[in-house]
Amino acid sequence: MTEKYQLHRGAYELLKGAEDPTMKNIAQWLGGVLSAVDEGKPVVYNQFTFWCDTMVPMGLQPLAPELWGLLPGAATSFPALDAAHDLGIPSEMCWAGRYVIGATLLDQLPPPSMMALPSYPCDNCKAAYQVIAELTGAPLYLVDCPYWVEDDEESMDYWVNQYKGLISFMEEHSGKKLDYDRLKEVAEESNRYIEYWLEGKELMRLKPLPQNGPWGSPAEILTTFGSPSATAAIKARLDALKARVANGETAVPEEKVRVVWNYLPVLWSPALFNWMAEMGAVIALAIYDWTSFEPIDTSTPESTIRGMAKRALHGYMARQGRGSSDIIIEDTLNAFEEYQADCIIVNGAFGCKWLRGSYGYLSDLCRERGIPVMMFDADIGDSRVVSDEEVKARVGEFLETVMERKKGGA
Repeated sequence: MTEKYQLHRGAYELLKGAEDPTMKNIAQWLGGVLSAVDEGKPVVYNQFTFWCDTMVPMGLQPLAPELWGLLPGAATSFPALDAAHDLGIPSEMCWAGRYVIGATLLDQLPPPSMMALPSYPCDNCKAAYQVIAELTGAPLYLVDCPYWVEDDEESMDYWVNQYKGLISFMEEHSGKKLDYDRLKEVAEESNRYIEYWLEGKELMRLKPLPQNGPWGSPAEILTTFGSPSATAAIKARLDALKARVANGETAVPEEKVRVVWNYLPVLWSPALFNWMAEMGAVIALAIYDWTSFEPIDTSTPESTIRGMAKRALHGYMARQGRGSSDIIIEDTLNAFEEYQADCIIVNGAFGCKWLRGSYGYLSDLCRERGIPVMMFDADIGDSRVVSDEEVKARVGEFLETVMERKKGGA
């Protein structure tokens, strides 16, 4: 058993002695996954938009397979993508789904004891996890989200009951019972995390930008959310950001263009935003930051579960990946105004149908309002489809156009 997952075991050995709280937190999660594998403890797959705060209080080990695949670097996922292709999985499916299917076939993922995923953001995810359930035999719980929940108590009640059903599902398949005192502890710790997150998000409104974005990260909410180590990680990042503000430090010497990045970063090109910064272009906001949360009322078990369920609806790709396309359009345009941006860039991931389907509408509205907008094609997890050079050529040309436009006073 210990011979498996050597890349991740090596990453754990490298990170476990780190002093940086963010790296320490990743090491804690990674060590937990590897310990669960070695000791035969339950592992729960939580799809990459589904938070782990219902799993942490039960002592269950969450494993977001998509994050597992990115830890050693996106290029390590190529064999898994090829295996999914050989199985007949179409290349039009999102990178995330193709990776998890292929990694399952190649035995690169610790096998799940059970799986939980929401019905948002897309059919790609639901289809992929059904394949994984068939391949592994692991029970799957789909947390079914109504099409429209806002201002509809009946729909919210339905969603909350879905959360309660998930808890019952995990109790049944793990043999563990949820301790509601522990649930309260986790919810209150997560409230502190969110408070720090939102404070940092506000500081990213400053002009010039104190540090390049995006500010938010899905790492903690998928792995250790509601634990002190997760809160320590976000607080350390906030303290560093506040220190930059206090010292008058900025993301770049001369801020030429502020960008709203509509969607996820290009996962195989983590240096892309740094390259843009060398041109004087900074990321004020990305989809990780499109969040609006309220503290969870932990006075009763009912209010705690309701608060967790409601909060999940406003996480990244959860808020935008349900209901009508008006939500992602409005969020993008609001972000442009609120963060004093100069342009919008859309990472047009081939597999993300709900994003690409809304682009024409967004483009039309931006044209009416005089907002520069550009979508470039890419596979967010596979650099073999569109190369780094092609992405930089498209993005660079667009940014130069925006800079010239600003010089002309447009």
